[in-house]
Amino acid sequence: MGRGMMMAVALAMALVFVVGCASPEPYLKGKEKLEAKDWLSAGDLAYGIKDWDTAQYYYDLLVKKYPDSYYGKKAKENLGYVNYQRSIIGKAVRKGTEALEPVL
Repeated sequence: MGRGMMMAVALAMALVFVVGCASPEPYLKGKEKLEAKDWLSAGDLAYGIKDWDTAQYYYDLLVKKYPDSYYGKKAKENLGYVNYQRSIIGKAVRKGTEALEPVL
């Protein structure tokens, strides 16, 4: 392999590394990161106490304001869980689990 070919391969590898490391999603910093983190925590807490409306509110805020961030993507995923819990299947599973709690 000639010197020119080795330089081309090294350049291609460096370019692949840089493109692979560059994330298309913006990284939140400062107040935006704290706000997003707080909203995700508030949604998670509301979900934990089965307050689906409040959980959906905070998750929706995140998805609307920071859709491409980690927190926005996580909120979008969690909205699926909220919708499942509100569905007929989610309600039936919850009722069955509650009925079996004294046995467990």
